Amino acid sequence: DNQLTAMSLTTPNNMSWSILLRLAVLVSGKAWAAEALSEFQAALQEPYKGHCAEPPQAQLASVAEPPSRAVLEAANLELMGVQIAFRHGARDLSSDTLCFSPMVNDQKKCNVKPLLTFSGNDAMSGAAQPLIKEVLDAYPLTEGNETRVAGCGKGVLLNQAIPQTKALAEAIRQRFFHRLASIPSLETTRLYSTGKERTTATLFLLQQSLFEGQAAMAPAKLYSRPVSSDPWDLNQHCPRAGHARHARHYETTPEFVKERFPSFPARWRQAAGTDFQPNYNGCLLVAMCSGQEALKLPAGLQPNSSLFQETLRNSLSLYQERYSKDKQAIRLLAAPVLAELEHFMLQQVTGSGPLMALWATHDSTIIIILSALGAWNGQWPPYTDTIVLEVYRESGVGKERRGFFRFLHHGTPITFPWCKSAEKQVDGLCDVHQFLPAALARLRDPELLRSECAKGEEATEAIVAVQATAFGWLGNSIVISVCCLASCVLGMFLQALRHAAHMQHGDYLLL
Repeated sequence: DNQLTAMSLTTPNNMSWSILLRLAVLVSGKAWAAEALSEFQAALQEPYKGHCAEPPQAQLASVAEPPSRAVLEAANLELMGVQIAFRHGARDLSSDTLCFSPMVNDQKKCNVKPLLTFSGNDAMSGAAQPLIKEVLDAYPLTEGNETRVAGCGKGVLLNQAIPQTKALAEAIRQRFFHRLASIPSLETTRLYSTGKERTTATLFLLQQSLFEGQAAMAPAKLYSRPVSSDPWDLNQHCPRAGHARHARHYETTPEFVKERFPSFPARWRQAAGTDFQPNYNGCLLVAMCSGQEALKLPAGLQPNSSLFQETLRNSLSLYQERYSKDKQAIRLLAAPVLAELEHFMLQQVTGSGPLMALWATHDSTIIIILSALGAWNGQWPPYTDTIVLEVYRESGVGKERRGFFRFLHHGTPITFPWCKSAEKQVDGLCDVHQFLPAALARLRDPELLRSECAKGEEATEAIVAVQATAFGWLGNSIVISVCCLASCVLGMFLQALRHAAHMQHGDYLLL
C-alpha cells in the first residue's frame, strides 16, 4: 500500500492519488473505492463546510439521538455508557504565521482565561486567590503586536467558543441524559483533555454546563498527559509516523504548489503578498469565523471571493492527500487512542467503567482516528466536532450478555466492513470485540507498537528515490517512458486488486 502511494506522488503529469483511486474503481469494481472517491470529491465542492459551527444547530447535528427505546427493546439491548471525543471551540491562530503581508492579528476577545491555583499545601488550601494568566506578545511576527501588551494567547479560545460549548453540552444532555441508566454526574463521568489550553478550557466549559447545579464534594479529576508525549495530541514518540501529524506543521514548496495548481500561486501572491502554504487555511478560517474583528483579510481574499473558496479547496485537497498516503503511519498514531477508547468501552459493557467519558482533543486527532478506521470522508472537522461511541449490552439476567457499540462521527453512524452484527437490526451496531480491525488490533501490544514506531521511514524513502530515478528517464527515451508508465500502472492495478482482496481479512481502504 505504501509502495502504491509513493508511486502516486512521483508519477508524471501530476497523476495524483485521486486518479489512482479511479483506476482502482475501474479494475476492482468495488463499491468502497467509488464511495470513498465520491466523498472526497464532495468535500472539495464545499471545503471546510460548517467550520464555524454556529450554535445550536451545528452541535445538535453533531450529536445524534440513540436508537429509540422501542428499537433497543426489540433488539434486546440496553445503553450502558457513552464516550464523546470532541474538538475544542473557536480559537485564535495556533501558530505565529505570516499568511499575508502585511498582516495584523490583535485579538482581544478571549475572556476564557485560566485561573492558576495549585493543590498540595493543606494549610493554604482555599485561602489564596487564584492568579489570572495574561499573555504578552503571542504573535511577534505580525504587525501591530506591541511589546508588553496583553492579548490572546496562541491558539486560545475566542469568545465564540462559549456559546458553541454550551450548545454542545445541551445537545449531549438532550441526547443521552434521559437514556442512560442514571443521569451522569461528575462522579460518574471521566474527564480527559490534552495539555493545550484550548482543549482544557473547552472541557471546563462543557462540564460546567453539563453538571450545573450538581454539588460536588471535592474538585473533579481532570486526566491529561504531558503535551510532548500525549497520543491525543499526536505527540507520542513514533519516528515511523514522521510528520504525518499536525496540520499546522504541513509545509511544502512553491514549486510543488505550482505543479499541483498551475495558475493559483500567482493569484494568491498578488492578493496576499506571500507564497501559499496549506496551513494558511487557518488564517482564512479564523478571520471568517471571528467576523474579521481582529484578523483582517486582504481585499482579494474576502470570504465571498472566488479566490477565498479556491484557497480552501486547494488546502483541503492537499490535506486529503497528506492524511491518506501512509496507512501504517496513520495506524501507529491512532492505535494508542483507539486502544484507550476500547479499554473504557469494555469496562462500560460490564458496568464497571464510567457512565460517560469526555475526551477533549483536536481536529488532526479526529482525522487520524477516522482515517485509521477507514471512515474519514475528506471533510475537515469543524469546531466542536464529535466522535461518539455508544456502548450497549444485551438485556436480561442469569446469562453471559454480549456487548455492542455504535461509532458515530458528526451524528452519522459508521458501519465497519469487518463488523458482523446484522442480527440486531440496529444501524451501525457492532460487537465490542470487533472494534478494531486486525491491522490495528495487533498494535494493542505495546512492545509491538514501539517496535513498529522505531522502524523509521527508510523503506518509504527508498521507494520514492527509486521511482524518482525511474521517472527521470522520461527525458531520454519516449519508448522507455511509455514502458515505465505502463509498468507502474499495471503495478497500481495489482496493488489495488490485492488491497480489495484483503478487505475481508481485516484490511480496508484508508482515507
